[in-house]
Amino acid sequence: MPTEPAERVALYRKLAWRIVPFLFLAFIVAHIDRMNVSFAKLQMLTDLTLSETVYGTGAGIFFLG
Repeated sequence: MPTEPAERVALYRKLAWRIVPFLFLAFIVAHIDRMNVSFAKLQMLTDLTLSETVYGTGAGIFFLG
């Protein structure tokens, strides 16, 4: 375990270079996934004859996850 401040800063920098790109990619994928739900609503309401309430409940549960 690093004890010197310089070693600790170097460790945090190395960890950040590993973790931040993955978190950024995960954020982009989650954003695209949520946009897909809104586009799918247009077809789902007519094809499955869902009401606005049922769709809102399902979308709300989806966004909680």
